[in-house]
Amino acid sequence: MKECLICSAPLKLIKFKCADGHVCKGCYEKVSLNFTQTIKNKTQAELLEIIAAPEEEAPAETFEITRKINQFIFFDDKHQKICLPNHKKYTKEALKPEVYPFSVILSCQLVEEQTEQVVKKKKQQLGSIKVVLTLQEETREIWLIPNFINRDSMAYKTMRSLANNIVAEVNQLKEGVAC
Repeated sequence: MKECLICSAPLKLIKFKCADGHVCKGCYEKVSLNFTQTIKNKTQAELLEIIAAPEEEAPAETFEITRKINQFIFFDDKHQKICLPNHKKYTKEALKPEVYPFSVILSCQLVEEQTEQVVKKKKQQLGSIKVVLTLQEETREIWLIPNFINRDSMAYKTMRSLANNIVAEVNQLKEGVAC
C-alpha cells in the first residue's frame, strides 16, 4: 500500500499526486495553501519546504473559503475578505494568492474586447473576457479568456456567464459593506 510522502500515513482512496509520489488530503491542504495551488509538478523537497516555511509568511488572519466562483475568486464572508488565488493556469506565472478586505473594493466590471477576423475563409466574431476589480490603491485584472476565441463558442459563453457572476457577487459585497 502506498504512503504519504510527507507524513508517511497509508494512503486511502483520496490522494493527491505530486512529482515524486502521492500525499494525503491533510498534507495536501497544507502544501497547496488551503487548496489554492496545485502540487502536481512539485517535488518532495519543495513540499517539505512549504510546510517548514515560517508562519509569519502566512496571513495574520486566516482565510476561510465560504464561497467561490470556479478558481477565479474566493470569498470569506466570516472575515469579510476576498482572495484572488492567482492560479497558474490563468495567470501563466507563479503568483501568490492576494487577499483583500471587502471595504477596499471600489468597483468591479466586465470588460469584453471584440474583433472580427477571417478564420479558415470565414469571417468570425472573436472576443476576450476579463473582470477589472478596482481597489482603493490598485486595479486587479481577472482574465477569463486572455486570447481571442470565437464569441459563439460554448467556452466563450460559459466564461461570460462566470464573469457576470463574479461582477454580480463583488458588487453585492460592495453594496453590503456600504450599508
